[in-house]
Amino acid sequence: MKKLLLILTVLIVSSPLTSAASFETAENFVLTEQSNDDKYILTGNGNIEADVLGDLYIGGGSIVVNGNVLEDLVIVGGKVTVAGDVAGDLRILGGQVQVSGNVGDDVIVAGGQIDLGKDSRVGGSFQSASGIVTIDGVVKEDVRGVFGMLFLNGEVTRDVIVTVEDSLIISKLARIGGDLKYSALLEASIPENVVAGDIAFNKFEREGVVENLTFLSFIQKFLSFVSALLLMVIIVMFSPKPLVRSAELTRENVLRSFGIGLLTVIGGVIGPILLMVTVVGIPIALIVFVMILVAFYFVKIFVAAWLASYFFDYKRKKIWIKPRYFLALTIALLAYYLIGIIPYIGWFINIILFLIGLGSLMLVKIELFKSLRAKKML
Repeated sequence: MKKLLLILTVLIVSSPLTSAASFETAENFVLTEQSNDDKYILTGNGNIEADVLGDLYIGGGSIVVNGNVLEDLVIVGGKVTVAGDVAGDLRILGGQVQVSGNVGDDVIVAGGQIDLGKDSRVGGSFQSASGIVTIDGVVKEDVRGVFGMLFLNGEVTRDVIVTVEDSLIISKLARIGGDLKYSALLEASIPENVVAGDIAFNKFEREGVVENLTFLSFIQKFLSFVSALLLMVIIVMFSPKPLVRSAELTRENVLRSFGIGLLTVIGGVIGPILLMVTVVGIPIALIVFVMILVAFYFVKIFVAAWLASYFFDYKRKKIWIKPRYFLALTIALLAYYLIGIIPYIGWFINIILFLIGLGSLMLVKIELFKSLRAKKML
């Protein structure tokens, strides 16, 4: 499941930036005039009322797309509603997702709760790694993915190949034109004449899955937590001020930190790939990759500093007593790891926190760069 989540996340957030595209940021963004080019938008609350005659990439807390998109639509958001038609692919990373428009090609979505409306028509396949998914519309090709719960009330022209951790519920109104292949703890009750092809059920035992998953996850998370803790000790002992400053900057504008983190991920993936096209750019691309990987490793420390700032007053002098400050960060860091093991939605919350933490780290770097330039040291 984690591999599928990673693949879906990469597919969702990666995008080919073009020179013809327009990029806009705003706390509240409303598009009321038709856009003739590709459009990139970063906002707190986004409302797309007009048509976009190219690709649309948009990230924010709440996103509503009522206009039509003539090429691909890519969304990263908390609450997402797509009522307009999409001619190309629809790719979404979101918490609560509602799709009621038509999609010309594939739907690739990862999130907490996903609903495909009864009037929706998907011309390609539906691929997802999500908590609760309801498909009431029509999917012209396959349905594939990993789900906590899957409710199928609509029509799938080809195969349904899924892994369900909780329940697979197929109504009498549903239609599957191909085969149904599913892995689950319990065999589902499949109504007669719903599946045109073969039905294959693969039962997996909860005990074995839980034991392996718990052991591997515990070892991985424990080692990661210990290494992060050691790194945090070094930072707190020798350079605590950047952590405090990053927490202050993020608390001033959490959305800004999220947006900068998202842009850093996109740029950190696409930039080095473009550089590696030329022989001269390969060494630079490798250096950028290493810098990005190092930054990613430090992110969880900056997330802990931000979370701790809501419970401990950094402005009070006694917070600078190293043991007390370290304790505050340790509790916040532990909370970050515990959130990640919450079923279905933990991974999504961690992605949001990761992007905010990455943005927090980049804000400190930007501030340092500006300070050095002002002092003419760069």
